[in-house]
Parts: sequence; structure tokens; C-alpha cells
Amino acid sequence: MAPITKGQRLFYGVICAAALLVAVLGLFFPEYLASIFTWMVLPPLHARFVGAIYLFGAVFMAGCLAAKTQAEVRWAVQMIGIWTGMLFIISLLNLQAFDFKLLPVQIWFASYIIYPLISIWMTWRNPKPTGELSGAPLPAWAKGFLYTQGIIIILLGILLFLIPNFMSTVWPWKVTPTLAQMYAGPLLSYGLGSLLFSRQNTWIGIRAIVPGMFAFAATTVIVSLIHSNLFSFTEIADLLWFGAFGTATVILGMLTFRLPKALA
Repeated sequence: MAPITKGQRLFYGVICAAALLVAVLGLFFPEYLASIFTWMVLPPLHARFVGAIYLFGAVFMAGCLAAKTQAEVRWAVQMIGIWTGMLFIISLLNLQAFDFKLLPVQIWFASYIIYPLISIWMTWRNPKPTGELSGAPLPAWAKGFLYTQGIIIILLGILLFLIPNFMSTVWPWKVTPTLAQMYAGPLLSYGLGSLLFSRQNTWIGIRAIVPGMFAFAATTVIVSLIHSNLFSFTEIADLLWFGAFGTATVILGMLTFRLPKALA
């Protein structure tokens, strides 16, 4: 089974470091992250949710760095391409929000041009992994959860991208259409990753991605509780938010903590 190349490991390492920086700033220094992201309105809850999303990316990339074969991270490069490529497209659709004289804006555009191009090049250059991973079989309920989660998040990402004005009116807390659309890229990548990794048949096939998903779901619940005063628990959107992320936290937590035993 083909090993992960040095180039891929370098790519995963760069993405991991960049995602971890945004995650730390968003979760622990939300005001500072907001001062950097001048093109988006980022009150503390927004900044911390962005931090939770990027925490998924950082932990997932760490899982990819720990993996040994291409088959364990079959779709990681493509997920990076979707995440970063979508953010580049969305940024182009909202150019009026950017001041290109600012260094953070220049870094933003440079990053989200270079990363998807590298993803395309790696996808073209490296052969598609073949063969099945050996090891303990993944139970049907776990595959079913990842599949269902993937479909739901993909639909959410598509709606955020196509109709951000409407989605900003039904989001659980007050959000601008621009920021709602910006959420679409990472969520589409997350959803497609969940859908694709549901096709893995063994525990080793999901060990790279599931801990990152658990980190995202659990952190989202925590930051939402920290800012619970911004939610109205009598509205359907708010109840769906806590219900969905609470359920995901429990199931993904079960999968994450069963991984070591299943792989032993």
C-alpha cells in the first residue's frame, strides 16, 4: 500500500500550523482575531466558532501526519482544496469587503490561491490510493452516522453559499450574509470528508479524521454555552443547533475513545 509522500507531509504540516494558529486565536483571543480579519464582522462567538472550525482542520492534519499510508488519508488533499478553494471563490464574490493595502488581506489571498493550486497539482500527480485497509471492521452504525452527518453538513454548506442572505436570517445567532457565506467553504469540506470517510471499512480508515470532528463538535457546544445569552432556546434553529452538535459530540466522542482499543 502506497506510503504518504514527503511532499504531502510537508503540505499537511503547513496547513496544520496555519489552522492551529487561527484556532488558538479564535478560541482564546477572539478580539485579536477580529482585529486581523478586518473584512468580516467577528464578535466573540463568531470568532470562537471560526476557531472551532479551524481546530477541526488542525487536528485532522495532525491525524494525517500520523498516518502511514495513502489509503488512510485518501481524500485529505481534496478536502484541503475544497476548503481553501471555496474560500478563495467566496472572497472574490465579496471583494468590496477587502482592503488590499493591509498585510493580513494579502496573506489571506496568497494562501487561498496557493493552497488549492497545490491540492490540484497533488491530486493530478499522485495516483489514487487502491486497496482495502486491514484491521478491525468499522461497525455499520458508525458508517451510517458519518454518512448522515456528511449529507446534512453538505446541504448546509450549499445553502450558505447559494443563499447567504436568507441563511443569515435563520442562523441561530445574528450573522452577516458575508460571514454566513464564508462558513460555506469549511463546512462543505467537513461534510464531504464525513461522507467520503464513511466509505472506509475499518477503524484505521477513520482514525485520521474522527478526532478532529469530535474536537469541532465538542468545542462548538462549549463556545455556544459560553455565549448562551445570545441564543433563544424557544426557537427551532437554536434547539436544532444544540441538539445536532450535542448528538454529534456524544457519537464522535464514542468513536474517538474507542479508536485505541479497536486498533490495539
